[in-house]
Amino acid sequence: MTQPENGYRFSMDPFILAAHIQPVSGIEKIVDIGCGCAIMPLILALRRPGLNIIGVEIQKELSGSARQNIINNRLESTIRIIHDDIKNIRLSDINGPADIIISNPPYIKKDCGRLNPDSQKAIARHEITLDIDKLFYCSNRLLQARGKLYIIFPADRLQDLILTMERYKFTPDFIRFVHIKKNSAAKRIILCAVKNSAVKNSSKSCFIHPPFYIYTSENRFTHEYISMFRS
Repeated sequence: MTQPENGYRFSMDPFILAAHIQPVSGIEKIVDIGCGCAIMPLILALRRPGLNIIGVEIQKELSGSARQNIINNRLESTIRIIHDDIKNIRLSDINGPADIIISNPPYIKKDCGRLNPDSQKAIARHEITLDIDKLFYCSNRLLQARGKLYIIFPADRLQDLILTMERYKFTPDFIRFVHIKKNSAAKRIILCAVKNSAVKNSSKSCFIHPPFYIYTSENRFTHEYISMFRS
């Protein structure tokens, strides 16, 4: 797996999110916004042959690493990388609307917290070139009707997610909180939101999954966490 030696390096978040993405037919078109070195497209393509996956990455070095990883895994016919800002991507660039959009986006509000002096890390972690408003706006534009958006985000920003969903006419399909271990506060939230679903089915409720725990009380990885790394 190729990724920058000194720049941004992926964490456990993309593995956790990828484990919760369940394409229905196995032939869906998936767009990963801010794909980095393509860790989530690789996971999904290796687990579900037949998918059509497009990764969009604004940072040149990361998009180059993504392309190399695709070549190394012989997945050129399954995954395509576009080096560009998601705001510039048109439907014609992805050959029509996507069925699913996934993202492990920057999570620190602009002008909040210490900005990392490494520009690659700063762009990946801070809402400099991508924030959730832009993410939902572009997802609304690129998804087919009732298409799904999967995102992993800090749990303490749930209210921001809810307000942005409403603004762009997304309805939550399911939510799952991610905890380091039992009796600890949630650190992340996994959200699946459906585009325009309330228009056709206003009675549909959001399903709250049981919590996802990373460690047991004995400080060992949980069985569910370990299972994410099995094909």
